[in-house]
Amino acid sequence: VNTFALRSTRQDAPLPYVKIDRLDAHDNFAVGLYRVWDDLTYLVRGITQGPDWTTVRAIGDRIDVILHAKETQTASMHFHSFREESFTDETIESGDYYLHVGGIYRVRAGAL
Repeated sequence: VNTFALRSTRQDAPLPYVKIDRLDAHDNFAVGLYRVWDDLTYLVRGITQGPDWTTVRAIGDRIDVILHAKETQTASMHFHSFREESFTDETIESGDYYLHVGGIYRVRAGAL
């Protein structure tokens, strides 16, 4: 993977790359201005140029290994993530054929 992109992607971004889009976010519990518990949903996917699915499927598998059913804790936060559903897409942009593989992941973060 050459690049990570949040929301928009540079036109000259080298392929393959990983794109992360926040789909949804809710403050489930807040005390004043402090977020105590958040529930966030992200679309995380690898993108490459088609027609061969081999590379992009490997990227999607690696994303899943990193994000699905994971828990971690820092001194001040607790995080839990899991895949809600798989994501596969094919797009044509400016005459070029692109393949997308990844998933929609829910991340729950809470203050300790």
